[in-house]
Amino acid sequence: MTHPAGVTRDLAPAAVALLKKGLPLERLYGPEHGIDGSGQAGEAPELETDKATGLPTHSLYEKTVAEMAALLGQVDTLLVDLQDVGVRFYTFVSTLVQVLEAARMANIRVVVLDRPNPLGFGLEGPVLEPLFRSFVGMLEVPLRHGLSLGECGRLVEPKLEVIPCDPQATFGLGGLPWVPPSPNLPNPQTALLYVGMGLVEGCSASEGRGTTLPFQVAGAPGLDALALAARLNNLELPAVRFRPTYFKPTFSKHQGALCAGVQVHVVELLREALPVGLAVLGALAEQGASIHPDWLQKLLGIPYTSDLLKPDQALERTRTWAEQARRYAQESLRDAWLYPR
Repeated sequence: MTHPAGVTRDLAPAAVALLKKGLPLERLYGPEHGIDGSGQAGEAPELETDKATGLPTHSLYEKTVAEMAALLGQVDTLLVDLQDVGVRFYTFVSTLVQVLEAARMANIRVVVLDRPNPLGFGLEGPVLEPLFRSFVGMLEVPLRHGLSLGECGRLVEPKLEVIPCDPQATFGLGGLPWVPPSPNLPNPQTALLYVGMGLVEGCSASEGRGTTLPFQVAGAPGLDALALAARLNNLELPAVRFRPTYFKPTFSKHQGALCAGVQVHVVELLREALPVGLAVLGALAEQGASIHPDWLQKLLGIPYTSDLLKPDQALERTRTWAEQARRYAQESLRDAWLYPR
């Protein structure tokens, strides 16, 4: 199971590299966005064959566990090579959870080829409450969970086979190459902002999909961009500044409409991304953006209450969550850790 970010240090697709080493791969499976990475959110294009290897391919996205088991029953061992981004509502972990259940049904072996969490070991956000378990949150972990994909798998299957990675490896200049794991995470900074700005999905405003700055801009038609930027800058959140901006999404929310909003500028090392998104969401709501409580509850993993959206409380609230997350990790997640913290 792989995708475009499943590459070696010299950018060779992992499947190609494994075939060259003599591993007898038989077929490829893909998650959300597809094996070729061309699918937008909620898409997974079906391809008959992979162009790089000539192998037959299958999408596992939006399949039932029974359907997955039927597809996986065509092999005896499944190698999982996905670049996760360390955020609970990113769907690769959920796909792995379903794959592990399907593999038990099909009686096949699963081996995770682990990759570093680009957000490191840092923890942010509330721990998922079981009532809000969904495909955008299957594990009872903090929103920013600080785990590798292999460690996430070990929460489900403690004896899961994992080929370890260097967990401290960085991405970008001098480090590992960053290949977007999905179309709207073009670089590591966007992946970090996604921790918080992904919450804008829980309201009527655009989170920047359909622009060149996904999860870096947010807005909607009819808002006051100047007032929105001033409101957010007055909060003096660490490491960020907000600039009024105007944009027209080419797809997704408000397609083709002129949106007024803000762009998030990271001006220093950003250690806490969740307060940024929570404050932006609250400020958008103050200007009339409608909140979608059911979806926001799934993203956050806790019950929605209106006081969650008070921008002036965003930093204090998220720091309380982070402290709770650190205690929870020590008590409930450490048995799954593969790497020293």
